[in-house]
Amino acid sequence: MQYQNESEQINRKQQLLRREIYDKGYDCQAFQDYMEQLKVNGGQDVNIWTYQELQEAISLFQTTNQPQMETIDLDDVSCRQSEFNDQVQFEAQSQDEQLPKIQQDQQWQNQKQQCQTIQNDIHEEIVAKPSVDNDRFYQKIHLCKLQDKKMILTAKEINVSITKFEKIQGGLLSASYYIYIINTEPIGWNVQRRYNDFLWLREVLNKIYPGRYIPPLPKKTVLKNDQELYLIKRMKFLEKFLQCLFQSELIRHDKWFYAFLSIKEEKDFKHIQKLSTQLSRVTKLEQIISLDGQVQLQINDNLVTYNHESTSLINQIDLSYKKLRKESKQLLLDFDQLSNTIYNMGQTCTDLYQFSNKFNQSISQGKISKLDILYISMNNMLVQWGNNLTAQIKIVQEELCSFFKFHHHSITSLKEFIKQKEQAQQEYEKFKSKLELKKHKLFTQQDFNRWEVPSIQIKALQDSNLTQNREVCLAIMLPQETTLQEELKNIFAFYNYQQFSEIDSHLENTVTFFSEHFIKFCSLQKEMLAEQKLVWDKSIVNFNNLHYPQQIILKKT
Repeated sequence: MQYQNESEQINRKQQLLRREIYDKGYDCQAFQDYMEQLKVNGGQDVNIWTYQELQEAISLFQTTNQPQMETIDLDDVSCRQSEFNDQVQFEAQSQDEQLPKIQQDQQWQNQKQQCQTIQNDIHEEIVAKPSVDNDRFYQKIHLCKLQDKKMILTAKEINVSITKFEKIQGGLLSASYYIYIINTEPIGWNVQRRYNDFLWLREVLNKIYPGRYIPPLPKKTVLKNDQELYLIKRMKFLEKFLQCLFQSELIRHDKWFYAFLSIKEEKDFKHIQKLSTQLSRVTKLEQIISLDGQVQLQINDNLVTYNHESTSLINQIDLSYKKLRKESKQLLLDFDQLSNTIYNMGQTCTDLYQFSNKFNQSISQGKISKLDILYISMNNMLVQWGNNLTAQIKIVQEELCSFFKFHHHSITSLKEFIKQKEQAQQEYEKFKSKLELKKHKLFTQQDFNRWEVPSIQIKALQDSNLTQNREVCLAIMLPQETTLQEELKNIFAFYNYQQFSEIDSHLENTVTFFSEHFIKFCSLQKEMLAEQKLVWDKSIVNFNNLHYPQQIILKKT
């Protein structure tokens, strides 16, 4: 049976639609509406669909819809053929005595043709599978594990914070280390965790949730650093890690994350960590955990474009965040240098006051007391200005340097996630290319013994004159390797969709996080300006009193 003729192609598609939608009892109108959503006029014109696209669309529709009437199992097709043959034979025998021989021969010829039609349909079921691998449109829903939600974590107003750090002194056989106090409110959880516990949690989550963005942790240092500023920055970084995890509804309900936040006794937590050593990295789609028990598999032109452009965007953001980190550090140095310069100017004004005061103390007439007051006022103005700039150093450190450091590391983690998709794509395309070459070679050789196809299927091909149909033969040969290719394709399609989903979510969250953060930053700057304004106002009053003789307002340092 050849499908090169256009009318036969249309007939084949219509048979597919009737067999998979109408005969199985699905709502035809709902299916037409669904096809309209996938393509313009997709529910009206069968010609705009290839057989492969049509079969994939039907498969996706059937995963999300239920038949409306009792259906017939397609595995019963051989039984239907047997029943049909028995019925034909019975009817023929009952008419043998009534028909002349020529009419009997004609009757048997018609029955033979009907049997052949049924046989051809059966052969089509066996061998006429879609073989055109259309990677420009591939969409499926794959069932997986369902996340077990914890009711206690469903409340919206839950906050995870690290309130402080403490140093635990070591003994003769153990070194000292720091613990971080983690509070989860309003639940009331209060636990102590070491930095290595955070590393353990991230490693576990990366194993269990492939295709999911897991936020970064600060790097592990070789040498211990006991400086308070370093420990504060590290604590804030760890806190952001936990808060980002909690923002993900899927991760929030993870049992290992739940244990990390809630188990107070150290021995119980160590037991949990010991149990986690039995975990293996998730590599099968059915092992993946999701909120609804299913994952999206998609490959299409729109996703290809999005993922290409988003990868470029992430690389550009990575470079820009790195630059902002460097510039924030420079701003920190600039404020430090500026404040020191202003303090030095204030010290010079103190020297001027001492010179003036010594002069006035050494003479009996011609004293200029206003000169002392002038230098003191200048010193006050400069010292308070320097204090304001010193406060800016803390703001720049926490609100700019630490902030951009965390988000730069976040982009680095996102780039590692993108590599997973690229590796999955490379593995699939490499395997697919090799398998296609192997199949074409086997088809050319026509060595059926190496096709790894059951003899009954080869017989069906030969009876149907399909052994020279490249499309059909490539579809059925080497079934095990073809199945492996399909698995690799599904894994790539999963990561392909997840890159879109995770980057889209990350960029949306970036807008939220950055907006909230810089609202706080601007409010701090507003407060600093208000304080500095008071400094200028008081200085103006002091200098006015010197310039225009009035009651002198003097505030000594």
